[in-house]
Amino acid sequence: MKLELYYDEIVSYVERNFLIRPQLVCVDESSIDVMYRVNRFLPAMTVRVRVDECCNGVVSLSYECSAAMSMMISGAIGHLGNDFVKGVDIDTEKKRVMVRLGEIDVLEKPLKYVELDEISFYDSHIGVTASLK
Repeated sequence: MKLELYYDEIVSYVERNFLIRPQLVCVDESSIDVMYRVNRFLPAMTVRVRVDECCNGVVSLSYECSAAMSMMISGAIGHLGNDFVKGVDIDTEKKRVMVRLGEIDVLEKPLKYVELDEISFYDSHIGVTASLK
């Protein structure tokens, strides 16, 4: 089973719900750049996110960013606490994110029937491949 999430739809959703308009740019099949420009006088803030592995209901991600952006992420996680989202562990020192899908409440029911196989990035969309259990 394949699902395609188009960047335009994701950006519109984020803008509608969080009042910011990020830019999503595919780097390669396993990496994407997420950029946000506060205004035209400041440089864009960019985080490169890489899907390292998807297996057994766990998605392992890593990210790369500037030292300033890394400090902002560390500060936000420190302020919110590492357990701000159940099922998501963020290691700011190693710049790694571990997502345990089965521990995220809204995914509990779908994961009874479907298992995530792969997440890939393309020029216009994110491709998600899953299989029925």
